[in-house]
Amino acid sequence: MKKYAKLLIVSLGFFGLSANYVQGQSKVTIDASQNMTNFKFINSEGVRDEGYQPNYSGSYSLGYRYEFDFGMYAGAKIGMRRAGASLNYDDANYSWDFQYFDARINLGYSYSFDKLSAYLAVSPYMGYMLRATQTLNHEDFDIINSGELEKLDYGLFISPGVDYRINDFVSIYGQFNYMLGLQNIETVENQESQNQLMGLTLGLAFDIK
Repeated sequence: MKKYAKLLIVSLGFFGLSANYVQGQSKVTIDASQNMTNFKFINSEGVRDEGYQPNYSGSYSLGYRYEFDFGMYAGAKIGMRRAGASLNYDDANYSWDFQYFDARINLGYSYSFDKLSAYLAVSPYMGYMLRATQTLNHEDFDIINSGELEKLDYGLFISPGVDYRINDFVSIYGQFNYMLGLQNIETVENQESQNQLMGLTLGLAFDIK
């Protein structure tokens, strides 16, 4: 987590230095998302369990990005994100609800049609688990310190979207997100579980003059 935090600081410093040599626009962003989360679970026999069902939850973030005049942009964002899934097994209903502090580095390209722009962003992320609850037949269990879960999660967001400039200082954007978790969050030997997410984001970007 400390190494990733240092990488974020170095990246922001690089973006700031770039602004002195390449023309572009600095922006602060805020957004909220509606997400559908699930697990990719592979059992000890190496077979993926298709019985997991998605959970529905939200997330929000605060970010900075620098948009270069030639269409590329780069930045970083931090926020809170929920994860989890549900499973019906042997007449028992299981549900997992995790909360992560989320940090991302954003790299993208935008093509402008006057006030409307279309873009594609690729965002490596690192998440730190703040809360983990397992529900069994409507009874909740706090499992964050159970030793069965890795608290760190990392992976990749792929996000196509559109941006519409409202005026000279503010634009509104909407995007689709697909998140691929690359970390096995299981500590149980010979089992593998990765976070997955699909969602929609709506946000505002404010120019820094």
